[in-house]
Amino acid sequence: MVTYKSDDPIANGVPLGGIGAGKVEINNKGKMVNITIANNWSFPIKEMQGFHIFIKPDDADPFFLQDELNFINLNKFSTKLIFEGRYPFVRIRGGTVNAMMEAFSPIIPSDVVNSSLPAIGISIRVSGSRGGIVGISFSNICGISKIGRYNEQVRNGIRAKNAKSNEYDPYNGEITLIAESPSNIVAQYNFQVDRKLEKALNLHRVIEDERPWMAIIEGRELRADSGESRGSYYSPAGMVLSRYEGGDDVKFVFSWFFNRPWVYYPYRHYYSNYFSSSMEVADYFMDNFDEFRRKTLNWQENLIDPSLPEWLRDAVINSTYILSSSTWLDEKGRFSLYEAPEVGPMLGTIGGVTYEAGSLPVVLMFPELEKSFLKMLAANMRENGYIPHDLGTFSLDAPSDGTTAPPEWKDTNTTFILLIYRYYLRTKDLDFLKEMYPYMLKAMQWISSQDRDGDGLPELDGSCDTGYDCVPMEGNSSYTSSLFIAAALALIDVSKILNDDKTTEELSALLVRARDSFRRLFDGRKFIAWTGKPQHHNASFAAQIFGEWWAFILGMEDIVERSKISLALDTIREVNGNSSTYCTPNMAREDGGPVDIDSQLTSSWPRLVFSLSALAYSMGKTEWLNIAKKEWDNLVRLGLAWNHPSIIHGDDGQPDKPFLDHYIGSAALWSFTYKYASERT
Repeated sequence: MVTYKSDDPIANGVPLGGIGAGKVEINNKGKMVNITIANNWSFPIKEMQGFHIFIKPDDADPFFLQDELNFINLNKFSTKLIFEGRYPFVRIRGGTVNAMMEAFSPIIPSDVVNSSLPAIGISIRVSGSRGGIVGISFSNICGISKIGRYNEQVRNGIRAKNAKSNEYDPYNGEITLIAESPSNIVAQYNFQVDRKLEKALNLHRVIEDERPWMAIIEGRELRADSGESRGSYYSPAGMVLSRYEGGDDVKFVFSWFFNRPWVYYPYRHYYSNYFSSSMEVADYFMDNFDEFRRKTLNWQENLIDPSLPEWLRDAVINSTYILSSSTWLDEKGRFSLYEAPEVGPMLGTIGGVTYEAGSLPVVLMFPELEKSFLKMLAANMRENGYIPHDLGTFSLDAPSDGTTAPPEWKDTNTTFILLIYRYYLRTKDLDFLKEMYPYMLKAMQWISSQDRDGDGLPELDGSCDTGYDCVPMEGNSSYTSSLFIAAALALIDVSKILNDDKTTEELSALLVRARDSFRRLFDGRKFIAWTGKPQHHNASFAAQIFGEWWAFILGMEDIVERSKISLALDTIREVNGNSSTYCTPNMAREDGGPVDIDSQLTSSWPRLVFSLSALAYSMGKTEWLNIAKKEWDNLVRLGLAWNHPSIIHGDDGQPDKPFLDHYIGSAALWSFTYKYASERT
């Protein structure tokens, strides 16, 4: 597991929440942070004030299973923690007795309903004490305004609502916290001190009222408030307490239900097809708690190649976090991934090692979701056959041609063809392949039309018309050329499956020309980055053989002779891999000179580095594990194991500020286990 101490300065925790349901994070200080459960993916609530995990042993001093509290006198009950994350599980240990909290959300292969629940399960075990009390508190965040917020006691817990929310309010929803066997429920109290004390202390931060907790510590009855919040300094919170006996798990469920469309999420949720309230979700989760946990652990054991080093198995598993942080799943079952929910909120970006890498666990575990995405891509094909860059910004229905459009990109059509073939190989869904075949042919016709000199390869026009949208490449690019060859190979295979002999013959002839032209880009050590402007000083381009990654994933023949692929990988490792102590940049010069085209090239794309490392490792190049580990270790060092950036700068190992967050291609690490998992799903 990725492990931190509560003193480590990390900004993110493990994202928890069902596919398309929004998420909460539990961080290394035991706090609930970066909350997006109210259709607010791009505007997360930075911290749930008033959220606490409290333990009062019968035979030891009480403590909060948290560090850095917002009290005055009770801060002495904070605890230094050990934090372990392995998506979708987080474990926190600490306290005066041996206490551990585990929180998780169900991610269960081939079970979309239970993998899209708006809820997390929390269990607490105190093994160093004979017995005592465990409590969890939370604050009411329902409604965009505090006015109207109120809590109500329900069976085994508390439900939070807002009586004044209107139909246009995305925060118009509800939250529930229940325990399996509560011993006490305090449905509502104000967790915030009054303005007078706050100003007198002048601490410039929220100060929480200590009196509710002092009552618990001193064994006094705590009388609950009632009624709606009518002012900014009344912040309703509630707590649920439960008895524990030494070594037993005490179980809680935290659930939510926010189903109001708004401009930043103009749909309803898939989970609303099966539930009508957070209370229903909580009860259902509690009834199936152990089964959900067991089935979620199963895929971590069954789908990750056991021959991989432990750090790499851990990295693969944790890279799956985007299923909770970055997914949409609407009431119609339409699925997609954000490119970057906070900074680049396009849905379903393809090309540039984006959706195609991030969706590896999707096509393996939830192929029906992949199918829904591919149908949307096909439905949005332009009249000329161009496949858009994405499905829309804050939308599944407003496709964009690209971040640099109007020029149409030269890596989207090839990616579309390869995605369709990947889905077919995973499912053997022949009917769907037949349905998509006309779109695949039209996509190939369009990209082939971009070959203006007849050499079999589409040219770039220098308008930043690829996923490298800051690099004005001209002429034949090894990146897009390798993709084109891979797409041609895939479509030839499909034409054979569908007995389309004419297309097989035509594409086979095209493939010969394309391969011959691609070979001419090889200089004996690598494939030239691109043939036109800007000047690149014959630098080594990491994406030069990305099409071979597709050939590896799909089990196709090599895009060209393996000896050339092998030499290119060796050059990338030696040149790019040694040009930074932190990462493997997209471009580096063999003579050590500067690459002064754009910082997109002097930075790494972690997703590309992991993809190439898996490809090389499959060819027996075990030294590439060091390349992958360097990239992963830097992400962990930065506290970004569950928030991969789009790029890492080669000179200092840092991302952009701000950076494209929770990047769509994060799950490229699944390349290391894709074939292993394919045989077991």
